[in-house]
Amino acid sequence: MKHLATAGRRRGAAIRSLPAFFSVIMTLAAFAMSVNSIPPLVTTVIGDFSITLESFGYLFSVQFFVFMLASFAGGAFLERTDLKPGLLVAIGLAGLSASFFIIPHLSTFMELLVWIIFLGFSGGLVETFASVLVSGYDSRGSSRLLNLSQVFYCVGAIAAPQIVAFLLNRQVQWGRIFVFFGFLELLITILFIVFSYDDILGRSNAVETKHREKILFKDAAFFLLGLSIFFYVLSESFLVFWLPAYQESYYLFSPAEAARGVSLYWIGLIFGRLLIVFISENNSLWKILLISTAGMFVSAVMLSFHWQPLILKILIIVIGLFSGPIWATIISAGKSAGGNPRFLAGVIGAGSLGASLGPLVSSRLIRYGGFGLFFPGLSTGIAILFGLLFFSKINIKHKELSSQ
Repeated sequence: MKHLATAGRRRGAAIRSLPAFFSVIMTLAAFAMSVNSIPPLVTTVIGDFSITLESFGYLFSVQFFVFMLASFAGGAFLERTDLKPGLLVAIGLAGLSASFFIIPHLSTFMELLVWIIFLGFSGGLVETFASVLVSGYDSRGSSRLLNLSQVFYCVGAIAAPQIVAFLLNRQVQWGRIFVFFGFLELLITILFIVFSYDDILGRSNAVETKHREKILFKDAAFFLLGLSIFFYVLSESFLVFWLPAYQESYYLFSPAEAARGVSLYWIGLIFGRLLIVFISENNSLWKILLISTAGMFVSAVMLSFHWQPLILKILIIVIGLFSGPIWATIISAGKSAGGNPRFLAGVIGAGSLGASLGPLVSSRLIRYGGFGLFFPGLSTGIAILFGLLFFSKINIKHKELSSQ
């Protein structure tokens, strides 16, 4: 714990309160549960709403598109006020909790559409501005604490489907399951408000900068980092969305065994992020990003070939290991480049657009070329990601030198 307390410093000041810090990163677990508790219940819910599975798939895309709008709107709001990102996190948490209490009372597709918009906007506020807060605890040029916060996201992502499965096996009705998650979200909301009160009120100082004043979409660094995180999230959603079906089709795995393949990927993500928490600060953000992306690319290329099941599972863990640090380290690179909360929120929002389009783009690719294009297509996306990160590094380093 002493290591974590000293690893993240805001302009040389130690973390004020470990309970406050952990209450912030617990909000990311809350967001992960809000996202990952829904897919296991889809087939149960669509029967009561008389809608198709494909229609519900479009709702997921709407959810992450609205997430992006929340990121940009919240960033613009903070830029024009003296309020802290923590206030938006608290509002988002309250919205997530309310969403789960509301859904059992809905009955039509239009009501469900309004609900998913509310859920997506609330979730966008939570993940975006909780990440901005965590980046404020990290020292300049470090992504340790932001990677640690993403470990909590992984824990929530793994735990939510397990909780749903446990309750379904005990014949708990889906509406009551959502209410249960509503209480979990409410508990995290209360803990956040109690322990992070200073992050909710007062002038924002999560990320302090004075030289990001140009129009956001005319900023080359924002454009390149936004595209980078877009392609990363697009690749990740592609992998998570289709990996079970790929294993069932190519390796003849049972549905249960194929589902465990996604769990192996999440395990790799967790260890990849934890590794960054404990490595030396002498490793630059760009070194971490380029090595991780190169490792992700090599893993995807190797997965393009047919392997024994044991080797396949090892490679899935490996690609998760290399994928783990990328999202958080891109955000930290944006902060290190002088990005203010609006800049960082916009980059995170660009990532949510990748999550929104990932299922749609991957569905078209699989429909066009079958699962033979699964990992070659993923490798292409990762190669583009590597190029974008390389040019991002050149652009930001050039600006740093010219400003000296």
